[in-house]
Amino acid sequence: MRKWLIVGGLLFIVAGAFAAVWAWLPWMFSASYTIRVATGPVGSDGQKFMSAYKRVMAEEHPRVRLVLMESADLQGSADVLQAGKADIAVARSDHPGASSAGTLVILRRAALLVMVSAGSPVKSMKDLNGAKIAVLDEATASDPLFRTVMEFYRIRPHSIVQTRPADAGDVLQRRAAAAVVALGLAGIEATADAARDILRATGKPPRFLNLKAKAIVAQHPVYEEIEIPAAAFVAAPAVPDDEVTTVALSVRLVARNSMLDDVAGELTRLLLATRAKLAVTWPHAGQVEPPDTDKKGFLPVHPGAAAYLDGNQVSAFERAMDMLFTLSILGGLLGSLALAVGGFWRRHRPDETRRNLAHLPAMLREVDSLSPANIQQMEQHLDGLVSQLLDQFVHQKIPPEQISAACAVIAQLRAHLARQRALSAAASDAPTVAQAVAGEARSA
Repeated sequence: MRKWLIVGGLLFIVAGAFAAVWAWLPWMFSASYTIRVATGPVGSDGQKFMSAYKRVMAEEHPRVRLVLMESADLQGSADVLQAGKADIAVARSDHPGASSAGTLVILRRAALLVMVSAGSPVKSMKDLNGAKIAVLDEATASDPLFRTVMEFYRIRPHSIVQTRPADAGDVLQRRAAAAVVALGLAGIEATADAARDILRATGKPPRFLNLKAKAIVAQHPVYEEIEIPAAAFVAAPAVPDDEVTTVALSVRLVARNSMLDDVAGELTRLLLATRAKLAVTWPHAGQVEPPDTDKKGFLPVHPGAAAYLDGNQVSAFERAMDMLFTLSILGGLLGSLALAVGGFWRRHRPDETRRNLAHLPAMLREVDSLSPANIQQMEQHLDGLVSQLLDQFVHQKIPPEQISAACAVIAQLRAHLARQRALSAAASDAPTVAQAVAGEARSA
């Protein structure tokens, strides 16, 4: 019995380990592991970056297959993730999908910049109320970040017009607009081109309006305060000529919370480790940075990415050893419990042998009053009981002290049966002797 319990415990541990590995490391049992990635529109930074990363992933992990899913814009990309149709998505920080998923890395930041000509009477954002504002991209006019800043300053522009970066200087010089607004999503190059054009058209570098970034971020924590360094766009003369405080959104690579921690951690490691290689295909790869793992942050970081970034990532071997250790403890406890239950059951189960042994004292009291037919029946019963006791003793189902006591009672019963049989035989022979004596007397 104990041997089978040990075998069963080992089988339980092996089965539990296999099930845990299947749940935590499913790619070990399949030819490929597919990850669906929503990248945004074709030609966007997110799509270019993930296309380059896909080639790196194919080299590092041939069995992991990235399937890129293009969408109309970053909002559509995050919507696909929220709908459960993608495992990873390139998403803006102000989309609900970024807060409901876990960040792996920050791909880049897009700052909102407001430029005016050097001689403009506009000194601060409040001076733009009722003025015309030019945007470098059609989407900027309806962008959530742009609307947030306008609402914060309670600015109601007279009209919003669109201009090309190459025409930004002409728009300001003709006073067709009081300011030019650039959002980094259109690309750093577009903002730099607009600044150069303003410098060329007006002869002086544009002025950048500082925003009350701390107050805006306090009300809208999905955005960040950012400092644009001097000469970020033009070196000589410096554009801007001093640091500019503004707000920015972050473009993040986010993963569903259901993604395994091991997978998320490895994706994050590879994303950060291969930035230099990715920069050959996508020059902005240098902007890729790890997210802040501070749990007080508004946008959560995926637990697997956080474990890697904090140096707490557990290797597959360590996880397997912990799993085996846990299963061995659990198996030992279950085995001990099974042994205890089995012993209790063996001691208390009402089997036929125990019922027969319980009748031995009654049989000992009845043996002296048995008829010859019942004597033979009891002897047969005792023979069967002895055979059962011997079989159970060989299989260690009865302790030695119990079978010794039973054998002593059975021996006493046999002695009584032998004496009772002799008495019965003597009683049956007595009439025969008396008849023979009477016959001899008659003949004499």
